[in-house]
Amino acid sequence: MSKRKPGPHDHGTRGHDDKSDRPYDDKRQHPKGGEPHGHRPHEPPYYDPDYEQPPDHRHAPPDNPRYPDRRIYGDYASKTPPRYVPHPFEHTCFKPRKEDYKPPVTCDDDHEDDVCVRKDSRRLTADEQNRFLNAFTQINVMNALGPLVDIHSNSIHQMHSNPRFLPWHRIYLVRMEELLMAVDPTVCIPYWKSSEEQAFPSWLLGFTPTVNLMGGPHTVTRNIGAFATLPNAAAVTAAMANGTFNTFAPALEGIHNSGHVWVGGSMRSVPTAPCDPVFWMHHCEIDRIWAAWQTAHPGQNPSLSGAAATMDPWPETEIDTRDITALGYTYA
Repeated sequence: MSKRKPGPHDHGTRGHDDKSDRPYDDKRQHPKGGEPHGHRPHEPPYYDPDYEQPPDHRHAPPDNPRYPDRRIYGDYASKTPPRYVPHPFEHTCFKPRKEDYKPPVTCDDDHEDDVCVRKDSRRLTADEQNRFLNAFTQINVMNALGPLVDIHSNSIHQMHSNPRFLPWHRIYLVRMEELLMAVDPTVCIPYWKSSEEQAFPSWLLGFTPTVNLMGGPHTVTRNIGAFATLPNAAAVTAAMANGTFNTFAPALEGIHNSGHVWVGGSMRSVPTAPCDPVFWMHHCEIDRIWAAWQTAHPGQNPSLSGAAATMDPWPETEIDTRDITALGYTYA
């Protein structure tokens, strides 16, 4: 019988020696002498069937289906792979050398460096727009965004239709901003002043990310203007005219709700709304209006006590939300 040629399912020219399955015991020498190398002959890069011999796969089920080849994946191919320890978010993305870093091109530089300045989205430079979208994309790729979105889907936090709405979302925005700044410390969430703009931010129209949520991947959709009108400046003025928190807050939450419905699609659903970057910009505008109202009405705060006063799942209390500068940001 003729010598069998390597078949398409053979692993190079190893033969049937058990030692061939132990790559770290390979005693073959480098062609020019010296220490053993890690490579072995590859299968020919062409189709070379052998019909004279039955196929010989010589494959048993792998110990770890995700890492089937121990030679390639090392100990990950075992039944007890190395324990997974994720990188801290601030070390997940590469950073350039100091001499290669490109600082942002900004419209102004009137604020302290240690305070995040949230700007009107219409005033962002092209560079600032790109930095925001890049940071948003990176935290999504890092699988950091999906878990933060999922928090918003959990009604146990009671963050809508009650006095927790404004303070809870204020802390939610801060956590999102911290994630973005872990990628690019120059990025602050811009606000979408929809009551004046009366349009969707044009530079976001083509940006519809897919976010991995508990229920599976969700791709952002929109149905702009189909089911509601966008509250105008007069509606904001009317809300600002309220003299107590318990009359102001529901008026502002109503404006907030209409904005969600006006964008439509993902924004219309509580579990998926934060997948859309306009969610964060919309809530920044709501937060900006509240901050302005707080300045005009000192001492008017949500009536929260006990467990309701803690902005779970975070440790901040309602009292911690009263000063935005202490939280590390301001509005321009």
